[in-house]
Amino acid sequence: MGGEVRYRAEFEGRLLGWGTTLRGACERVHHAFVRSHGPGEWQGYPDFSHAER
Repeated sequence: MGGEVRYRAEFEGRLLGWGTTLRGACERVHHAFVRSHGPGEWQGYPDFSHAER
């Protein structure tokens, strides 16, 4: 890479890519974090059988 600095962008153990600036790498990780809170596949109803009554 010729001595150029690269920043590894990773979220939840998954490589998102490499950034040429720290800001760019952080933005990539932030976008993945925000997307992880949005709608996704149906996970089913939670199991509350362990909760006290």
